[in-house]
Amino acid sequence: MTTQAILDRVKRRIDPADDIGPDLGAHLSDIIEDVTSQLLVKLGGLDAVPERLSYIVVGVSVKMYNRIGSEGTASHTVDGETMTWSSDPFAEYLDDITAYLNANKTRRSYVQFL
Repeated sequence: MTTQAILDRVKRRIDPADDIGPDLGAHLSDIIEDVTSQLLVKLGGLDAVPERLSYIVVGVSVKMYNRIGSEGTASHTVDGETMTWSSDPFAEYLDDITAYLNANKTRRSYVQFL
């Protein structure tokens, strides 16, 4: 999935009336880039996010967008309503990431010189 396609999906998922300024696309692009980099690390340093895992970039990007202004906050209570965030935005996707890694393990041959 292209970066533009991911950006379009993220834009559709956020509240269109919610605008953080004229540079919304730039803010979202930055978030998507950061999320993509973090996912690639979790995937063992792949060069690109596999197409079948692009939904993770979309989902985590929406989470990160919704947390703007609350970065580093674990929970917040206003008028009896409490919002709690996981410290790892990828937490709900860890099973999927692990399944992908397990399904795509490659056997590596090692040569040992004596």
